[in-house]
Amino acid sequence: MQLDVMQALLRPGDVFPFETQVAVPPQDVDGEQIKFDGVALAGTFSAMDGTVQLKGTLHTTAHASCAMCLSDVAYPVDLEFQEIFRKDAAQTEDEVFPYEGNEVPLDQMTLTLIMLDLPMRFLCREDCNGGEALKPYQTNSKSSCQEDTQRPFEALKRLLEEDEEV
Repeated sequence: MQLDVMQALLRPGDVFPFETQVAVPPQDVDGEQIKFDGVALAGTFSAMDGTVQLKGTLHTTAHASCAMCLSDVAYPVDLEFQEIFRKDAAQTEDEVFPYEGNEVPLDQMTLTLIMLDLPMRFLCREDCNGGEALKPYQTNSKSSCQEDTQRPFEALKRLLEEDEEV
């Protein structure tokens, strides 16, 4: 999916609204197939000094299997984003996305944002104890690090937000 940003390139500094849908193909994550509903992106874009900035929200639902009982899990993904695109960006080195011509590719940005927001493992409910086969391996006490391992990038996100506030 490409977003036409010609207006912003012709009128630097002006802000333009956008709404679009992006299809994200199923992803294989450690042998598990994760499927996604259509991804809704809405927000604004602007251009300045050879860069295009997108700000907005992303909404979709990820479908996977519960790590404990293997039942279906629908995990809502709702997040705000602010991303920069640059013509001379090197994807492996820069923290910006590349673009060419008058269009910004949304597929890689969308997939990156979604994958960073997913939990390490999906649970159908927080207190899921799995099936009968798992009962001998379960303990009655929760690990103190269980919450942090559910979303490992959450701690990094908090650090980045603290840096931005300073």
